[in-house]
Amino acid sequence: MDYPNLRHIRLFCACLRTGSLTRAADIVGVTQPAASQAISRLEDRFGTRLLERGPGHAMATPAGRVVQTRSLRALDLIRTGCQRLQADSGSRGSGADARLTISHLRALQAFAQTGGFPGAARILDQSGAAVQRTARNAEAILGTSLFEADGRATRFTGAGRAVARWAGLSLKELGNATEEVQELRGKFDGLVSVGALPMARTTIVPDAIASLALTHPLARFEILEGSYEQLLSDLEMGHIDFLIGALRSRLTPTLGQEPLFDFRLAVVAGAGHPLSGRTNVSLAELASYPWVVARKGTPNRSTFDALAAKFPDGPQMQGTVETGSLTALRGILMQTDRLALLSRHQLRHELKAGFLALLNYEVPGKPLSIGITTRRNWQPTALQAEYLVAIRRVVATEEAVSAPGGSRLPPLKAAE
Repeated sequence: MDYPNLRHIRLFCACLRTGSLTRAADIVGVTQPAASQAISRLEDRFGTRLLERGPGHAMATPAGRVVQTRSLRALDLIRTGCQRLQADSGSRGSGADARLTISHLRALQAFAQTGGFPGAARILDQSGAAVQRTARNAEAILGTSLFEADGRATRFTGAGRAVARWAGLSLKELGNATEEVQELRGKFDGLVSVGALPMARTTIVPDAIASLALTHPLARFEILEGSYEQLLSDLEMGHIDFLIGALRSRLTPTLGQEPLFDFRLAVVAGAGHPLSGRTNVSLAELASYPWVVARKGTPNRSTFDALAAKFPDGPQMQGTVETGSLTALRGILMQTDRLALLSRHQLRHELKAGFLALLNYEVPGKPLSIGITTRRNWQPTALQAEYLVAIRRVVATEEAVSAPGGSRLPPLKAAE
């Protein structure tokens, strides 16, 4: 994405704060002609007028107010981040917030996304040396170590990761400013970036996209998959807008959760499994078959571990397949007699097609919750907000799905 010049943004905000481009030029330290040229370039960048200027005063246009709101959020992230860094590390980077540039922020964000300078160089389409030089210059401005050697690789220090977080979030705000100016014109061509966990990938996320795309055909969507830990990091860094999937009980103070509904996992097998169609499947019968299980640390795996602990001969872990891939799991179930725990959202298409079947066994334990995780201070664009409305609408209208053989999955239960 092409971001506006950060110095131009500071000048623009100072102009609206003082009501005078002349006073703003003095604050930023540029001449009056240079200030006028900077504002013109900023307006060209957004494709519309941002200021209404008269003798001795300057006011924001409607588009200008949008840019001002997002710009102030971005500048506040940078300023408070620098202040916190100085307080925590005793850095000597006084006035660093006014010296950092978009290039500095982009280099740090790209390093955070890829985990190294070679990957950052590919994202930014620059040489590795150029990206490293920019990142090291940001390190010098901030007056504290952002990187450390890890064998032959380079990684962030704790301070570096904190800086990358607010650098990414500030860029997100400036990017959203561009999208909201477009929305003001009635053009909804922005990006909605969703982190999707397994229990939301098959139906909830795609159904909401299909619904919103009918209203806004120019809208762009990005679905990122990965472990909960990785997607949570992406959310905190501003790489995604929100996360949809099974909720967790422990969360950092900077994040918030919105429950959508509760559900119970079901025991699933291939359509031709010996236990398929049987009534009153016993725990001993479940224990006699090998399983495909979710990764450790997930709510699904915790439910399985609790179930396996009650097997007559104790947990039978030998030969277990562990995976977070629904595609791999589906293929294994269809070709073997293995069992798995899954939610009906992950199985709607397979059950309808008759590839998989639910076993007649009620899995004990507390219901799990599916919901939305966001940054607490997140301010969505109109398009992002509409996608969340579409998500809630999909959940509210989804009905129980009939499985082959007349068996039926329990309907959704709204989260309390």
